[in-house]
Amino acid sequence: MTYLQNHTILSSNDLDEVRESIMDLASRHDFDIKGPNAELNVRVAAVESGDISLMHVTLDATKLSVTSSEQDPDGLLLYMLTSGSGVAQHCGKELTFSSGRGFMRDLAAPVSATEDNFGAFVLRLSKDKLKNHARSLVGEDIDLMGLSFDPAIDSCALGWTIFRNTVHYVAEALDGPLREMHNPIVTAQMEDILLTQCLSLLPNSYQDTMNGRDATMVVPFYIKRARDYIHAHADKKIGLADIAAVAGCGYRGIQRGFVDAYGKTPMAYLRIVRLRRVRAILLAELDGHAISDVAKQWGFTHMSRFAQDYYREFGELPSDTVRKNA
Repeated sequence: MTYLQNHTILSSNDLDEVRESIMDLASRHDFDIKGPNAELNVRVAAVESGDISLMHVTLDATKLSVTSSEQDPDGLLLYMLTSGSGVAQHCGKELTFSSGRGFMRDLAAPVSATEDNFGAFVLRLSKDKLKNHARSLVGEDIDLMGLSFDPAIDSCALGWTIFRNTVHYVAEALDGPLREMHNPIVTAQMEDILLTQCLSLLPNSYQDTMNGRDATMVVPFYIKRARDYIHAHADKKIGLADIAAVAGCGYRGIQRGFVDAYGKTPMAYLRIVRLRRVRAILLAELDGHAISDVAKQWGFTHMSRFAQDYYREFGELPSDTVRKNA
């Protein structure tokens, strides 16, 4: 079957041309064909509609090795195989894949793989966009957990089957009735469906909360003690030494404990807590104070860096928050 047949952008057996096309659409990949008399036939189809970026790639070759270094810290590539098989090493795991299966690649980490006659849908995702979407559905507290996906996806899981059917539906719609329609409302609805299903059906750190279940992770008592200290003293000058002293462990232990529990270092956790305190004030009443006054009250002395951090966490600038709630 030819997927996204009305959106073919490349059909080639030139490795250099393939590398450049893939890099422009997804990320840098290096290909190498193994074996004597090896041949490569590649087809790439791609469609973008609103914020949906969907590709279908066919790499018709046996024993094709693929490597890609760490790149975009915000990027994810979800592969949904339609043909072929292979083995990949990613995030410390060895992943076997075959038709019907999928895996999630974090572009902040390298990957290497060996593939045989590989064909797959490739959906590009943004961690920040997924985090913002999760906040809109279940509230801002969810982000303190940190978002991470399991690279391996169980092909027998009901959630994967549902998500895979949704991707096929979106591909057929974009390749068919929506190809000429350009309806932004319908496109936005499809994007919402993809983001919601990705968060609620695929294995990730937000999944339990998205599905209304309590998170099962047990946080060590010394990390809880440090966490509570951060919340109680977020308006004070706090350093890593203070947090480690309260926890009763060394720098390395407190760093590792917070990353394991919340997906971020203690100081990054503190920064998010402070940003949320600032946002709460901006959403309530400035009472004649400038935004910079509120930011400095919560430890932000560099306004440009504060604005960047605020935008990264909430998807809008502090001035936008004030203006919307004026």
